[in-house]
Amino acid sequence: MDGKGDHGGESDDEVESTIWMYSSKPVFGRTKPEFVTPPANAKTRPVNQIDLVPTLALLLGIPIPYNNLGRPIEEAFAGAGGNSWNALAAAERTTAAGIRRYQDSYFSAQGIEQTAKPGSPGELWAQAEALYVKTSTQRKPDWASVYSSFAKYQEGTLKACKDLWARFDIKNMVTGLGVTALGVIVLLIYIAKGGDDDAEALDDWELDLAEQNLQMQGAGADAAAETPQLEKDLVAAALFGALPVLGGGLVKAYLSGAGDWHRGAGFAALTSTMTVIVKLYEAQESLLNLVPTTLWGWMAVIFTLSQSIGFASNSYTIWEDSILLFFLTTFGVVSAFAALKLPKSTDRYLSIYHSVIFIVLGRIASLSKLCREEQMPYCTSTYYASATSSTSAPWQLVIPFFVFLILPFIVKAYLTPTRSYEGLAPGWIGWGLRAGLFMSALYWTLDAADNSNWFPDLPDKTLKNLSVYLAQIILGGALVVGTTAFVWAPPSVDIVRPATSSKTSKLQVVILGYGNAHGARYLLLLINILAACFLLSKPMGGGALGLMIWQILSLIEILDLISLTTSPIGPTVLALLGTFYFFKTGHQAVLSSIQWDAAFIPLFTIRYPWSPLVIALNTLAGQIIATVAVPLIVMWKTSPKRKGLLDAVSRALAIYIAYYAVEALATMAWAGHLRRHLMLYRVFNPRFMTAAVVLIVVDIVGILVALTGTRTNTIAIGDVFGWA
Repeated sequence: MDGKGDHGGESDDEVESTIWMYSSKPVFGRTKPEFVTPPANAKTRPVNQIDLVPTLALLLGIPIPYNNLGRPIEEAFAGAGGNSWNALAAAERTTAAGIRRYQDSYFSAQGIEQTAKPGSPGELWAQAEALYVKTSTQRKPDWASVYSSFAKYQEGTLKACKDLWARFDIKNMVTGLGVTALGVIVLLIYIAKGGDDDAEALDDWELDLAEQNLQMQGAGADAAAETPQLEKDLVAAALFGALPVLGGGLVKAYLSGAGDWHRGAGFAALTSTMTVIVKLYEAQESLLNLVPTTLWGWMAVIFTLSQSIGFASNSYTIWEDSILLFFLTTFGVVSAFAALKLPKSTDRYLSIYHSVIFIVLGRIASLSKLCREEQMPYCTSTYYASATSSTSAPWQLVIPFFVFLILPFIVKAYLTPTRSYEGLAPGWIGWGLRAGLFMSALYWTLDAADNSNWFPDLPDKTLKNLSVYLAQIILGGALVVGTTAFVWAPPSVDIVRPATSSKTSKLQVVILGYGNAHGARYLLLLINILAACFLLSKPMGGGALGLMIWQILSLIEILDLISLTTSPIGPTVLALLGTFYFFKTGHQAVLSSIQWDAAFIPLFTIRYPWSPLVIALNTLAGQIIATVAVPLIVMWKTSPKRKGLLDAVSRALAIYIAYYAVEALATMAWAGHLRRHLMLYRVFNPRFMTAAVVLIVVDIVGILVALTGTRTNTIAIGDVFGWA
């Protein structure tokens, strides 16, 4: 520990200490009188931590562990007089023989031959063995030389293993950081491009009238042709900058035989992002637009940066789930106070109500916990039956049935005020969603019955077969049938004729759900994804996902009431929700928390690529649902005539992904900076790997589901109401 109390780093104070050994019998000794005085620092006569392994094993008379690389501590075998060189040589040779056996197994597993060049461990072993054979036949054997020879072999082997296993390629690490940092910069510049003035003119009737006049004068086609297509230009620039360098890198790797194709990919990513930055510069964009000008903008920045900076602390990383709850609660409290400024009393009450619901739901969801080892004893796991179990408790089987009864009514309650519970919505939500939730609850009941052998008289595998086929039906209905239906579904609207209109008067109709045509229809896609993730999560996780949907609906209501649909706080809070429910569905940023058994929910055996996809839906259900929900921030309570919808959604999605991109960059930087930290492979590296995987998944889901779903939604609305 250093003078500031830090530990786990690589400074001398953090890696050097004193070893003190005591025995009631006079068996320890020193080979030289000057060794009585401890050395001035640990650079002189050091003892590695791994040296304790063979020392204690030999003193206890038990086998040395197979993969040991340490050496016996000299003072433990030198005898009380410090001259038992034969015992020292025997201990050192025994330990070295174990290292040699391990080394032989390692080379055999790798399929390579050991080298015997000068200075190599192979040569050092041969020299030590030859000296031992020669010395053992002498009348006055020089055991001190034998001891030193085998000790030299151990030191050489340890150095070679350190070069293999504790090697950090700084060049590649810097390249990776550069690629990620430039990617974040490109994303931020794209966000800064956004037109804040566009949102205010989306439903301007004067603008609509001017557009109609232009179309009548034949200028509509020319105006459309002059419309900039920045996104397409950016994609073209990215490919133009990447493909030549990538091709050159692959050719170089193939010709050289070095296999360093990743270097070419890294440099291709660098040139690609630089090309895009140049293109954005040509579009006269500025990062100054990113400087927040409102409280909500500063909250989004603080939530993102404080979270990322905190990953430098292992304690912060370990308690990330609690910190996320604090951020979400903070947003709910601030939004409740902001609602007091709304001019309409109805809006004030509704906004405060949804803010309170948002806070309470987060607190309820926090009751679902899977504690990691470092949180003990200040955390109690509730996700499974016990802290040592990987199955759900019997009482938890009630949770999916409770969600089945309640959630469809909650979704309906958010659609009813805008008269959007029309068209396919009653059947989709009232019957389709409810049926999917019920069958999922039934699946987990069958699974528990099979695991606990509730019906011993049934033939073997009967319940397992039923549950797997039931799971396949649920996933097929949610992802295949549901997605197909979403593509062809009409808007959630209905056309009625007012009772006041007479047969002689001009025909008048009322379109129910017109004011929320986009949001109500897109919500059906989110429900499909929820149904799939609900099945693939354990009962406690399914309950958490039900709470998540409720929180998302309250969030978009808050954003609409306080006019924050174009603010960065909406996508940022949605990203916080996604990460928060990653923890609430029984996961932690450690490999041991992956629920591998989820792969066998719809399958009998491992099948690619379906098994990895199932694991992804189980592990990252929170982030996936949050990503699909991003367009709702823009679409909720918008009429069919909303212009620039796809552009607004892409900008909201860019802000959402920016949170995860900054988080991935921060965890990558901290893992590189703390590469010698004691907790690197226990805390920092797993968190970096989690952030990297999450970033890739939200990118893919954002493009293939959120943006594609938005375009499908917009086309369906336009087809019904008669405009492109």
